[in-house]
Amino acid sequence: MPLEIISTFAGSSTRQLIMRTLSQCLPPLQEGCTRIYLCRHGETDYNVAGILQGRGVNMRLNKNGHKQAQQLARSFKDIPLDAVYSSALARAKETAACIQHAHPTTKTGAFTDLEEMSFGTLEGTPRTQNAAFLHEIYAKWRRGILDANARFPSGECPLDVKKRGVAMLHELAAGSDDDHIAFVCHGRFNKIILAELLSIPVENPPIPQDNTCVNVLDYNRVKGTYTAVAINHTTHLVDRP
Repeated sequence: MPLEIISTFAGSSTRQLIMRTLSQCLPPLQEGCTRIYLCRHGETDYNVAGILQGRGVNMRLNKNGHKQAQQLARSFKDIPLDAVYSSALARAKETAACIQHAHPTTKTGAFTDLEEMSFGTLEGTPRTQNAAFLHEIYAKWRRGILDANARFPSGECPLDVKKRGVAMLHELAAGSDDDHIAFVCHGRFNKIILAELLSIPVENPPIPQDNTCVNVLDYNRVKGTYTAVAINHTTHLVDRP
């Protein structure tokens, strides 16, 4: 049974149906392409508490986050990874280390340009405390205001993240002949990068990104294009809702 994905990127909702596991269901990689596995890190205590982390709060994985990372690593067991890259933040590096442990000969690296969006002075504070501001800034994004006029105080705007993130990911993907590359990054970062690579409006894109989810993209090295194969894949999580 082939991989089946149902996605609706228009409007305010995204739905996906992914049948079977990652290693079992992905279609064969076409010649001249690189398969990118863009993952989100495992759970932290601040994820559970609804506290904004961003770039300035360097939380480590909690017990459940380590369990999720190990389950994610097992899902890559039969995938011939050439490289495992991550952001330089602890929660991403710890998740990537679990994958790399199962693929000890892969290239590795941690990069600041793959870090989460900076939420500036809001980092370390609860989402509920900032509900009014978040509502306002997301409304700006939906209106297409993505520049400095829609920046977190002392933080970043979507265009900042897009500029550094896409450049870094593309450099690593296009700068080698590797066929399979895993990246471990962050929720808001992933949403902005996916929107750009898949030509989805970046205005607060409705792309769910659960802890240790995998987004699979095929990069055509000849055409320079990215095609979605799977979005927010989480069937490796034994205890998922």
